[in-house]
Amino acid sequence: MLTTHSIFMNKLITVFVLILISQYQISSAQSRSSHSSSNGSSLELNYSSELGGFYYQDPTGFEVAIDGIPYEGTIEKNSYILGASDLVNIEINSSQKLIYRGIVINSTGEIILPSIGSIHISGQTISDAENTLTSKLSETFKAPTVSISIELPKPSTIHVAGSIPYPGKYVVPAQSRVDIAVLQSILKVDIPVSRSNIYLPNYTSQLLTIDTYSFRNIEIFHANGNKSNADLVKYFRTGDLKSNPIVRSGDKIVISRRNRETPVVSISGAVSYGYELEFRTGDTIQDMVDISGGFEEDADSSIALLFRWKNDKIDKIEVQNEKWNSFKLAPNDRLVIPKTSADNLNSSITLKGEVVTPGMFPIISGSTTLGEILELAGGLSNNALSQAAYLLRGGNLENEIPNKFNTELMKRTSDQLIQGLEYLSLETSLSQNKVFVNLNDQNVLNNTVLFNGDLLFIPRNEQTIFVFGQVNNPGYFPLSPMENNKIFDFINKAGGYALSADKERVFVIKAGSSAWFKPEETTLESGDKIFIDRLPVEELNALRTFEVQKEQLKNTRIQLIMTGITTITGIITTYVAIRNIN
Repeated sequence: MLTTHSIFMNKLITVFVLILISQYQISSAQSRSSHSSSNGSSLELNYSSELGGFYYQDPTGFEVAIDGIPYEGTIEKNSYILGASDLVNIEINSSQKLIYRGIVINSTGEIILPSIGSIHISGQTISDAENTLTSKLSETFKAPTVSISIELPKPSTIHVAGSIPYPGKYVVPAQSRVDIAVLQSILKVDIPVSRSNIYLPNYTSQLLTIDTYSFRNIEIFHANGNKSNADLVKYFRTGDLKSNPIVRSGDKIVISRRNRETPVVSISGAVSYGYELEFRTGDTIQDMVDISGGFEEDADSSIALLFRWKNDKIDKIEVQNEKWNSFKLAPNDRLVIPKTSADNLNSSITLKGEVVTPGMFPIISGSTTLGEILELAGGLSNNALSQAAYLLRGGNLENEIPNKFNTELMKRTSDQLIQGLEYLSLETSLSQNKVFVNLNDQNVLNNTVLFNGDLLFIPRNEQTIFVFGQVNNPGYFPLSPMENNKIFDFINKAGGYALSADKERVFVIKAGSSAWFKPEETTLESGDKIFIDRLPVEELNALRTFEVQKEQLKNTRIQLIMTGITTITGIITTYVAIRNIN
């Protein structure tokens, strides 16, 4: 058993060993820290001897990622022009390998390489600069090969001019296209403060909402003396990148203003979207078709109809499809793509209600008849109220009711009073696309043609008559085939006339057509309605006043009679009294 002294000594030894281990770890950490500092960066550490392998952390990469500037595509060595502020990497392979990273092209267009000196590469493509460096290094190295890559491309400084709101100099990210370069010169935008201090618009298609400027004929003058053009309308409509080229630093972009004399071209007909847009030299028929978004399903894509002013008259030119890519348009040409004469095979009508097979059925729009579609659906069910069926025309332009009119225009030329105009507005607010069809009428079945999007509804035959208005118990009442079904029998079933009923104004409203008839003009059928009008308020008040006055007159007469009787009685009494005195 250990003594107290032994236990104390063991604890003391343990503490001493822990102190020695801690001192060793601190000393080792300080040694590694001083080694990193002597190399100039604590981020470049070689752990190959301790952990196996090589570890390298690039601080420049972090800076580029944090800036978050998006660059379109990749930089092409044969087209990208180097210039001041480009940050490049240079790899030299010879008897030994040299890597220079983060070399900036200075304001004089030169790079400074340690132990090599200054070399002018501004204004050259990357490929040309590699050849320039190879030639220079051949004086020092044996058979050197040079590779240059862009670490961080310089922003592009461009100049925008013309009849625009905000001309001037703008700085845009490298690889920017014309739409980004010109947006700030057209629209007033707030430039956000960012690390890059470069405005990156998100929706350059806002330019399409402005038709004041010539976005189809933008001129670009390059610093090397060359000239190119941009067509932003074609770019936005088709996505053609050639119509929206990448700008270069030093470019001057000129935008002109449109006016009434600016020539135009248009495309319409069986295309997805019809447009009238500014004319651009070199426009072809195919260009217009592409800008319009392509054809509709019923388009005749084999031919285009071109209408052109010539010698003070309009010529019609038919251009076959194979010539569209080469046929050049002239200013103010009008292009129309015709429709095919073939039937539209995707047209349909919906049948609901009392048919044997309700559902959606194919039709030839404008040709299939009501009778034909009912035959396809198996006919009417046994519970169909065939005389009350109706069509709801679809919302397509082809289904517009022919006699549709403008209410406001009719008010302008009408001699109606205010009440008449109010009634006119009420009538025209009712459904204009509802067509009542009596399916018992063979002429209706044979002559009613259907259109795409129509809906046919056949209500159920409930064998009832609806009685309403000035009756004591309005509602639905069964129609009995065993009875005469007279109109006044149904009024009695509804509790008879109400006190304010106008017995001279009883009407039958027919099912389906909602036509009004007097009782003697029609016979009752299932689904019909019986309406009993009420006495006008003015007449009712006059009647009540008359009844009161009649009672008052009666009372007055009674009072006169009683007064007369009293007078006569008095005279007789007086006469008798006088006789008795004598």
